[in-house]
Order: sequence, then C-alpha cells, then structure tokens
Amino acid sequence: MEVQVLRRLFETLYVFKYSPSARMHIFGYLTGLFFYTAMPLTLCCTCAPNVFKFGTSEVTEFIVKDRSSTQAIEFDWWDFVNPFSKLGWCQWIGAAIFLWGWIHQHRCHAILGSLREHVGKVDEYVIPHGDWFEIVSTPHYLAEIVIYAGVVFGSGGADLTIWLLFGFVVSNLIFAAAETHRWYLQKFDNYPSNRVAIIPFVC
Repeated sequence: MEVQVLRRLFETLYVFKYSPSARMHIFGYLTGLFFYTAMPLTLCCTCAPNVFKFGTSEVTEFIVKDRSSTQAIEFDWWDFVNPFSKLGWCQWIGAAIFLWGWIHQHRCHAILGSLREHVGKVDEYVIPHGDWFEIVSTPHYLAEIVIYAGVVFGSGGADLTIWLLFGFVVSNLIFAAAETHRWYLQKFDNYPSNRVAIIPFVC
C-alpha cells in the first residue's frame, strides 16, 4: 500500500496538470491527508507482531552469532523468497486484483493528465477517452475500488479494519463519481450516453 501512496503522490506532482483556477475543499484535502497517512498504518497493525518477532529474532541471531567481529553481510535469496512461498491462494488472488486495479488506475490518470496537453485554453475541458473511460465516467475511482477489493480479498475477508477501509473508500468514491458524472452531463451535450458514473452497467 505504501507503493500505492507514493505512486499517487508522484502522479499528483508530475502527471496531473491542474488548472490555475482549480480548487479543493479543505475538508476533502484534510480527509485525504488523514486517510493516506492512517490507512497504511492500520494495515500494518495486523502484521506488526510478526514484524516485531522477525526483527527481534534477527537481532538476537546477530548478537549470538558473533558480536565481537563484523562479518561481510550475506544475502540469501531463499530468506527473501521463502515468505512468498507461504502465501495462500487468497493472498495471490488479492495481489492480482490489486495489481489489475493499480495498472488501470495509472492508465486512467495518464489519460486525465494528458488532456491538458491537447487543450487550447487553460480552463477548457474535453471528454476523456480510452481504457475504462469508454464505459464509466470515473474509471480511476473504479480502479481504486478494485485496488481495495484486492486488499480485502488478500486479507481473507476476516479483518474488520480492512472492511471499514473498503467501506469508506467505496462510499466516498461512489458519491464523488456521481457528482463527477453529473458535471460531465451538464458540461457536455455530446457526452457518451452509454457511460455510467462508476460501476459498469449499473450506476
């Protein structure tokens, strides 16, 4: 998830080309700041005991082996790969769902970021096309939901915290998608009629 947060920061700084008149409500800004700070930490809570146990065992092993002399640092590939071999099918499918959403979100953000390159005026808007934009108005929001669905699936669906995060993301993005879709319909007379707000073929 930290990679997701860093990618979103990169896209905000370098991919999107915001209009000089673009504004964000302070509540939305603070909510996003809180969410992207707290969310990775809440996900870490479930694995913190394992990380602590692993860290203490590594320190203990280092101390017991030889504390008087420093040896060359060895890197054993099996120690790196071994934890992945212990993942269950839920984690692998969850990771695949996460990656699928991650790739599509990046593509959609690249499409949105490229729109300002083709516009004459600074405040002129165009209808985005390509990737999931052909079926929904806010595919980047849909991809975010897919990303969090991958996290839920990867957790096995047993962690209440992850379900609460997922519920927050879905409700927040459905609301934002409905507003964005409404704006598109008001702004463009020729807006594609087959597009829905966020959930393909539903709403």
